[in-house]
Amino acid sequence: MSKAVPREDKLDIPGVRPAEQLRSRLLQDRFVTAGRKIMVKTRLADLPIPDLAKEAGSSVGGFYSRFDTKDAFFEFLRLQMFDDHMKLHDEYLDPTRFADKTHKEVSSAFVDLMLLVFSGPWRGVLREAFSRIPEHPESWGPMTRRSQYLCNRILALYEPLVKNKDGLDQRVAFAVQLLFSAFDNEMMNPNLEFRISDTQFRNFLIQSFDALIAGQFDPLTPEDLA
Repeated sequence: MSKAVPREDKLDIPGVRPAEQLRSRLLQDRFVTAGRKIMVKTRLADLPIPDLAKEAGSSVGGFYSRFDTKDAFFEFLRLQMFDDHMKLHDEYLDPTRFADKTHKEVSSAFVDLMLLVFSGPWRGVLREAFSRIPEHPESWGPMTRRSQYLCNRILALYEPLVKNKDGLDQRVAFAVQLLFSAFDNEMMNPNLEFRISDTQFRNFLIQSFDALIAGQFDPLTPEDLA
């Protein structure tokens, strides 16, 4: 299995109190579940702590016993999300699943993995993570590392299956970038024609993603670029 993504961001989070006792961990978990649920429809800036505490079956004092600020709480949510998504990566991109398979089956598995990531219970937290990047550019670092990790992981799956290996690493990187852009745009813009729940959304993503990975297109000539 591919080497795990670097976890230097898995250090103690400023503003998050260590949950050393079972009761503290359970309270922390309740706030995570509550935040994940509320943030499907509510931005972090618009989330009142009393509402969050009520959803968690706790109190404002209970919140501050675990988190100093909403920003610290969100950082804790973000890392919990990354951990859950990593488990999905391990399941969907396990090399043993693709023995004697085709590159299109790898593409289908990767698109389905991203469908789960972007439509699952962490959707609101993921949307917030993308929305906060302009104000918190440091948060882009961990997301970039995970994107590179995914590129390396699926590149290893494609290499024995794709005939056109010239520039395969670049095609994988660009295909992943396009895929993330499509999911990000769908998540941020509710007025698009194709939604994440549409069958055609999945089908078109698989077809276009796999065609780019496989290099199934005519290269542009100098005349085309003129």
